[in-house]
Amino acid sequence: MTYLRECRSLTRRLADVGQAVLVTIHQPSAQLFAQFDTLLLLAKGGRTVYFGDIGDNAQTIKDYFARYGATCPPTANPAEYMIDVVSGHLSQGRDWHKIWLESPEHEHTVKELDQMINEAAAKEPGTVDDGNEFAMPLWEQTKIVSQRMNVALFRNADYVNNKFALHISSALFNGFSFWMIGDTVSDLQMRLFTIFNFIFVAPGVINQLQPLFIERRDIYEAREKKSKMYSWKAFVTGLIVSEFPYLCICAVFYYVCWYYTVGFSSNSNKAGATFFVMLAYEFVYTGIGQFIAAYAPNAVFASLANPLVLGTVVAFCGVLVPYAQIQAFWRYWIYWLNPFNYLMGSLLVFDVFDIEVRCDESEFAIFNPPNGFTCGAYLTEYLQGEGLRANLTNPESTSDCRVCQYRAGSDYLQSVNLKDYYYGWRDAAIVVIFAISSYGMVYLLMKLRTKASKKAE
Repeated sequence: MTYLRECRSLTRRLADVGQAVLVTIHQPSAQLFAQFDTLLLLAKGGRTVYFGDIGDNAQTIKDYFARYGATCPPTANPAEYMIDVVSGHLSQGRDWHKIWLESPEHEHTVKELDQMINEAAAKEPGTVDDGNEFAMPLWEQTKIVSQRMNVALFRNADYVNNKFALHISSALFNGFSFWMIGDTVSDLQMRLFTIFNFIFVAPGVINQLQPLFIERRDIYEAREKKSKMYSWKAFVTGLIVSEFPYLCICAVFYYVCWYYTVGFSSNSNKAGATFFVMLAYEFVYTGIGQFIAAYAPNAVFASLANPLVLGTVVAFCGVLVPYAQIQAFWRYWIYWLNPFNYLMGSLLVFDVFDIEVRCDESEFAIFNPPNGFTCGAYLTEYLQGEGLRANLTNPESTSDCRVCQYRAGSDYLQSVNLKDYYYGWRDAAIVVIFAISSYGMVYLLMKLRTKASKKAE
């Protein structure tokens, strides 16, 4: 009751300062009815019975009904009595709508409305069409919507905390699974595998962000878009930009929990380059997840499309199937259009290329040369041809020749189509291009969806 009194008091104050307040009511009390200034009384079927002032203590409307034989008793609630007269047991079958049409009050109301229409038509338009679709410029829309998205995402503690937890737990699991990798031949493979595992932080985060993206998109299409509040460009920009701070923090969390745990180089050139690529990857997979969500009709469809897209790029990134063994049909186009190929390439170059390989005892190929030959003399032709990447550790010996498969990480990377150190920065730049293009796809697919929804309307 306190709440109702406060609402009634608020509406009364608004009306007193000139604000028009429209209230629809069915069974008013006498106290509530006394708050109104003007009444539109409708009978069954929406037919008008009375429209005009109520008067002090409802005296004006009482006089109106009394004039046609429906006098309101002094102790009765005027509102309830009039409802009974118009449509209740006191109506006596009278057509109160017809009575209203023939009354002087109706004639006066019609003349007043005609006068208002004529005066309005004679005046200059109060507003002029400036040719703009929206009330504010696109840049102002973008700033306001982005700020709103930032606040909304900051307040969504479950989403943000889950994103952080996923990165930290994945990084620690990856790091401790490949704890302090060494520099033997088998360790080179371990370096590749731990870098490859970094890719798989993407599916969990994508499945987390897509339902939120689609929920906000559906609200925008049902409300803001139809009311022309702001452009879809501002909406998409706000969704994209609001994720940026958290992507940077997530990259830092994963990097700190993983990079030093696996024992990679503390050289600032290598460590800094690795972090740069990891940061770019955060933007790449977020863009992929958002452009799938931008066109997906619902979250279920997006979750079904994710394995197809991510499975394809993972399968042809040159790790599961080496470049030379990929079928020609795929090798000459999908391999080169695959962002994960360049992600793996840049990280492998920065963290493997300069490693000096020291073979474990079990990894040496040990044999004896023919009599009269040193190991170096016997293997000269092999080391200049097929065994160019091999490392003969005792060339002067005449027995127990010890050959290691690789001399350096760069020799190992030849097998995965990474032939020089500059490939690292080349691939890192391409990863950045993919990050930008993935966000471009968000705008493109949102635009296509906007056109499709217009046709449906």
